[in-house]
Amino acid sequence: MKLQKIIVSMLIILILCIPNALAGTCTRDDVKKAVDYAVKLLETKGKAAYPELQKFKFCGEEGYVWVGDLDGIFILHPSQKLVGQNQMGLQDPKGKYLIAEMIVKLKKTGEGWVAYWWPNPATNKLEPKCSYVKVANTTIDGKRVYVGAGVYGISEAECK
Repeated sequence: MKLQKIIVSMLIILILCIPNALAGTCTRDDVKKAVDYAVKLLETKGKAAYPELQKFKFCGEEGYVWVGDLDGIFILHPSQKLVGQNQMGLQDPKGKYLIAEMIVKLKKTGEGWVAYWWPNPATNKLEPKCSYVKVANTTIDGKRVYVGAGVYGISEAECK
């Protein structure tokens, strides 16, 4: 009976502590894997992948992917107000043209990392964010498309 109470107590502690231990543990590797998965999905399903990509989360609920074209227009993003909008002029709070930098990198190498500052919705604080973007080997409505995802808390030096 005493052993059973100890086991139950340990299980309760684990159940309460695991979510906190896992929060904020998203890595660059997690981001890259998510983008690679989303790119493959687009390459195999085309636009039919959109519903799955809109629901797709990684690193708990923290991570999401977005899809854009190489003209800077967001095709799919959790923030619906961004969809259909050209984001080439989008600047982070420190003045970096983050989407324009991503597009330059995509056109040059097909993939890469971009660091910038962005408000973290989980903390409501301005934080460094590191995003990975990759061109899909397909077109949507005649346009070349890419997938991106990011993680908060990784500095510019660590992002490259």
